Order: sequence, then C-alpha cells, then structure tokens
Amino acid sequence: MDNILVISAHQNLNHSTSNRLILDELEQGLGSQVSIRRLSELYPDFNIDVSAEQQALLEADVVVLQYPIFWYNTPAILKKWLDDVWTYGFAYGEGGDKLKGKKLLVSTTTGGVKEVYSDEVMGKMDDLLKPMKSSAIYASFEWLEPEVSYAQLYIPNVHTEADLANVQANAKAHAARVIAKLANL
Repeated sequence: MDNILVISAHQNLNHSTSNRLILDELEQGLGSQVSIRRLSELYPDFNIDVSAEQQALLEADVVVLQYPIFWYNTPAILKKWLDDVWTYGFAYGEGGDKLKGKKLLVSTTTGGVKEVYSDEVMGKMDDLLKPMKSSAIYASFEWLEPEVSYAQLYIPNVHTEADLANVQANAKAHAARVIAKLANL
C-alpha cells in the first residue's frame, strides 16, 4: 500500500507506554508510506479541523485507527472525530462515497487481560468492536481483521520494571504485526 494514514486517538500520549511506542515503531517501520495524526495533540480542545481530516482520508489507501480501549469503548476524541469527519455526503449518503475501496484496520490495546474480554465478564472483543465495524462498513471501507494487544497497562510506581519491559516488548510485537498485515495487502 502506498499511503497509510494512522489516526492516533490516545487521550494522552505523554502518559502512554504502549500506544506511544506502537506509533514510534509504525513511523520507523513504514517510513514515508505513513502519515500519523495524533488527535489529542492536534485537537486538545476537541475542535476538529474537518477539512484537514477529510483531506488526509482522501489521500490514504489504508486507514489505521490506533487507540486504547477506554471504558470498553473508543476514547472520546475518536468518537468526536468519527462524528465530525465521517459526514453525510463524504462517508455516506448521496455523494458519500469518498471512503469506498479504502481499507480500515483497528489497532487497539487494552489494560485488561484477554480473559476479561469474554461473555462471562465484559464481553468479547468482537462485540466491543461491532459498532466500529458497522460504521466502517456503512462508510464503504473494507474492514480488516483488527489487531488487539491485551494487558498493555503500565503505571509508574505501581507496576514493576519487569512489567514495563513486558508492555514495551508487547507493543513492539503489536507494531510488527500491524506492519506485516499492511505489507500483505
């Protein structure tokens, strides 16, 4: 794929270990093929520049939504971005075919362990991602199998250095899987 757009929707990348490292690895591994838009840095006041975001989407062949699962959902800034940017006449409705044929990959992390995401506890990851999948398909994206990494929480002075090393290793492995998935499109 020639043009890869990564939409980073972590609510505070300065306090992230996993998502920040994933973005760094994607930037390094994909080089000039990738453009990364860090929503929390671009729009700390949530005033999304719709024209700029739609233009970035138009130039992309593949869109990667990179975010942590936050309260079993997307972070608020990603929901706001979707509401403001995927508009009638652009993403759906009359003339709303601008995203048709583009591929969408959800690349997400969780603080909780994989076992939490089951029918018996909080629901399966597929269930949590169903609204995103439905929205993507409605906007005429080609939905790609999501990339999910669990137990990616590190809190300084709470977790150990071994925990930090584990989160970092998992984040690098996550980014490598995303890069491999994109290379095989």
